[in-house]
Amino acid sequence: MNVMAERQHLGQGTTTSWEKFWYILGCIYLGAAYFQKVPVKKALSEYGLVEMTSAEKFWYVVQCILFGFGYFAKVTIKKALSEVRSPAGFPTA
Repeated sequence: MNVMAERQHLGQGTTTSWEKFWYILGCIYLGAAYFQKVPVKKALSEYGLVEMTSAEKFWYVVQCILFGFGYFAKVTIKKALSEVRSPAGFPTA
């Protein structure tokens, strides 16, 4: 099975029907998918790419209080983001 994804751009990406299905299923299962998304959004927000909702900010703090889970998850994500190469013509700081 050849699973070749189309190239997507930040802010213009799409999800397939199956990705939407599995995300919803993951959220139903004790909010697991949602709680995994929160540290990712925190890392992206620190790069100025997204804004977190007040609910996401709340759950991020809760995750940080619980053995630092949210913080340690964010650190790994920020490390990966710091290694992203900018495409030609894309402004960098």
